[in-house]
Amino acid sequence: MDITLATFVTAPEAALIGMRFDNAWAPSPSYAQSRNSVLTGQYPQREAKTRITDIFREAGYSISEDIDSPPGTEDAPVFRLLEEPADPARLRDVAKHGVVAVCSLSGGPSPMSLAWPGVTDTAAPSCKELVSPMDLAPTLAAIAGLDVRPNAQLSFDGLNLVPVVRYGASGHAALFFDNGVRMQDAVLIDAVASPARHAARLRDEWETWHRFMRFGPLQ
Repeated sequence: MDITLATFVTAPEAALIGMRFDNAWAPSPSYAQSRNSVLTGQYPQREAKTRITDIFREAGYSISEDIDSPPGTEDAPVFRLLEEPADPARLRDVAKHGVVAVCSLSGGPSPMSLAWPGVTDTAAPSCKELVSPMDLAPTLAAIAGLDVRPNAQLSFDGLNLVPVVRYGASGHAALFFDNGVRMQDAVLIDAVASPARHAARLRDEWETWHRFMRFGPLQ
């Protein structure tokens, strides 16, 4: 099955096909940092180098950056990495031949979607779980049949969203940023907590995460 990942500064409506993620947050206000996070499945603070294209190439996929590249075959599937495709509506045609993931990387709330034939067309049209564009790397790897379980050779900060999409499992307990942390029930951004009573807990969580980031890339 072909797999396509399309990144945008802000994904237009025409590009958002399949299941939409209504509570997705880009990991950085910098497009370049967020895109690196999407392509590695790791927080940008780790400065990771191993990209999802490397992973799929090793798995036998042909890599293309052209929306017009012909569909692959069962023995020779294609992984397309598209940046701001000129005609986003054409992603619907691409989705006829495989999985299409779309994300926005401008920082803050980030429209994101996943079209997975035979799965998202019968699932709920939207998901409100806390997710991030960096989740797409482990999710697409899992869809391709690669081992993304905890402590597997492929390790990610991102969450494999397959259980979220298929079974309504929970998303992230927390997402972290240079300036704070976001949870389902509380937020700390620029030292301001909401609700305020969670400030100490949120600061502790953020400081623990920040220390872990100093260990560098996961792979």
